[in-house]
Amino acid sequence: MGADIYLRWKGMTEKDKQKQITGYVFFGSNYSLCTCNKSTSPDSCYDVCSGKFGYLRGAYNGHIGYDAICILFQDVSWDKEWKVKIKLLKSNLEILEKGLFKTRKKDFYSEGKKDLEIQSYRDFVKLAEKLIKDKKNPKVHFSY
Repeated sequence: MGADIYLRWKGMTEKDKQKQITGYVFFGSNYSLCTCNKSTSPDSCYDVCSGKFGYLRGAYNGHIGYDAICILFQDVSWDKEWKVKIKLLKSNLEILEKGLFKTRKKDFYSEGKKDLEIQSYRDFVKLAEKLIKDKKNPKVHFSY
């Protein structure tokens, strides 16, 4: 259980939507964070690092994603689609970079995984900004 965040925009193709579908893979109480091999197992990945495609995942099982999503979208109603306000997203991303992602225990992630996850949040915000510049009217859809 958790929250799935999807970026939607004017002119979004079926291929764009398919890139946001990452699937799931769990290993006991752990999960594979950004390490799945989509070339060998395209439908069995649980990839929270898909911000570049407009998808973020936050699970209640203790990984940083859910807390980060709550900070990235603080002061936003999750009850309906939200028209992207890039200044708010950038401000909240800065809070994440200076706070939550900086203070997490090193032993929570294997080498480099923390950087992959924060990069996903950066990529999500960067994509939203590009879509605004391209007049694609991006909106965030919350599924929880």
